[in-house]
Amino acid sequence: MEKLLVCSCAVNDPYTISSAYLLENELDTVKAGIKKYAGMLGASEIIYFLPEGSKDFGLENVAYGQASPVMDNPYAIVQQLKGNLPRPMIQDDYVAEYEGKEVAVITPEVAYNLAASQKTAFITVTKGGSSEIKAVPFGTKLNEVEDAAGAKAVLLGGLRGKFILPASLADYAAGDDILSSSITVFGPEACMVVVTADLMTKTWMNSCNKCVLCRDGTFQVKTIMDDMPVGKSKAGDIDLLKDIAPLIKIGAYCPYGQNWPNTLLSALELFAGEFDAHTKKKSCPAGVCFQAGATYIILPDKCTGCGDCVDACDYTAIEGKKKFIHMIDQDMCEHCGECVSSCEEEAIVKWEGGKLPKLPKKLTKVGKF
Repeated sequence: MEKLLVCSCAVNDPYTISSAYLLENELDTVKAGIKKYAGMLGASEIIYFLPEGSKDFGLENVAYGQASPVMDNPYAIVQQLKGNLPRPMIQDDYVAEYEGKEVAVITPEVAYNLAASQKTAFITVTKGGSSEIKAVPFGTKLNEVEDAAGAKAVLLGGLRGKFILPASLADYAAGDDILSSSITVFGPEACMVVVTADLMTKTWMNSCNKCVLCRDGTFQVKTIMDDMPVGKSKAGDIDLLKDIAPLIKIGAYCPYGQNWPNTLLSALELFAGEFDAHTKKKSCPAGVCFQAGATYIILPDKCTGCGDCVDACDYTAIEGKKKFIHMIDQDMCEHCGECVSSCEEEAIVKWEGGKLPKLPKKLTKVGKF
């Protein structure tokens, strides 16, 4: 059977930008590596697969599609080439075919190192909201790549990696593994519960939804994590997360599903104090999330029943109708504060302590309470 080699530049991770960097800056070496690998395989055709919206970099035989963490899987590539969703097939004896040709996949990073004289890791370093690529020889200690002194945490490998403490960077060396793909630094001001919740949202968004454990697991984890920064977490949520994650690692079909739980488990282990504070004390040690006891309320003597706050609330947490005093459902409220800025009468306030004023328990006409 003839062979088709696909250079996948769409192995998406929001923390890694090395594929685009290599096409932009090291294209000749990447093409040389692809040609070399095609010769090794005996491939008769080469396709460059780029994320939708990318420029073609002057390449021939280019296909575009959805970026995804599973886009280094031959079957996922075939599905995209056919116009379907990128769903992987993990099976040792499975052969992915497209138009009668066996499909093999290579990434720009692997292609570069097939042709270069020195093995090089292209590491995306993100710090202070900005990212850059640092190219270093294999074997370079990661603390030499980025000095994270004074930081609170470091995420290695993005969605498929894990959290470490800054001092542990010296224990890792640059190579061709996932952990060497990116270094994301979080400063001392960061709330690691918020950081982890954001990471779990990205993880859920990037699941291909093929296998039940990853599809439902990412959603369940995201839902639990979303509740923590707004004071809605329940007793046992952390234990539940610790139970869910290992099951997903064991049962997920592909390396994405098998590895993303490591980010969650490492966060729970390294920053147990911050997670406990959010779930048990409803407080944020970093001062980023809710404050203990803080509640948004609508003052009945100031509310005119205009409805502006209802329109401003994305969480349907405010009940009310025209000329009636509005009420906030505390179970639904996400403490975002959008309702406060929408109220011209200044009837909505953040109540941060002391006894709450008397509030309506049912919709009451303005001026009748």
